[in-house]
Amino acid sequence: MNPEALLTLTDLSVRYGASLALDRASFSVAPGEFIAIIGPNGAGKSTLLKAILGLLPSEGQLTFTPRLGSRPRQALAYVPQQQSLDWSFPVTVLDVVIMGRYGRLGWLRRPGSADRKLAHAALESLGLGALAARPVANLSGGERQRVLLARMLTRGGDLLLLDEPLTGVDATTRERALEILESERARGRAILMVTHDLDAAARWCSRLILLNRRVIADGPPAVVYTPENVNETFSSSFLSHTHAAA
Repeated sequence: MNPEALLTLTDLSVRYGASLALDRASFSVAPGEFIAIIGPNGAGKSTLLKAILGLLPSEGQLTFTPRLGSRPRQALAYVPQQQSLDWSFPVTVLDVVIMGRYGRLGWLRRPGSADRKLAHAALESLGLGALAARPVANLSGGERQRVLLARMLTRGGDLLLLDEPLTGVDATTRERALEILESERARGRAILMVTHDLDAAARWCSRLILLNRRVIADGPPAVVYTPENVNETFSSSFLSHTHAAA
């Protein structure tokens, strides 16, 4: 394991009752790494992120060492799957993005002008500046995904955890989102991104972790993204379908 790692997992396991959802996952994440977590539905990818966030009890060892001056709760930024959220809540786009600042402000402080400036800048970077006053209930799926990314940018943090951020967005938005994530990586932030988009992951990420309850393969895309590893992760039927569609 990397002694300079921001995050280190050693034999991390998660159970739902008698069912083993994550089986002794071990890897480390260093500052400036952009890592894709790839696997089929039910492989434990979202479970892994929630265990890192402390939302699920786990077995094994998890060590998170934020940068000097950062508190652990402030050093994590999370983008959940958009379908897991209640979008009918009566708030505006700007309200949702400013929520990204709450973890840094504390319970007794209200967002100020500097926080609003950060939120507006994040919205502009994702092409949502004109929608700041719109109710989130009136947004399309792609627009909602961009709102979640803007909230993440407003929060900041040493480690960015994203659960399917490329789902339900058009090609232009997907490329813009990946460009923004690469920019965050270049600033020294570490990124763990769950995705089903293997091609985008291979193009943009410095590492791929193939996961199906256990870690199947971990390393640079050129090493990990092989027919054998993909076959073991997804099953032979997936691999046949991928090759037929190519």
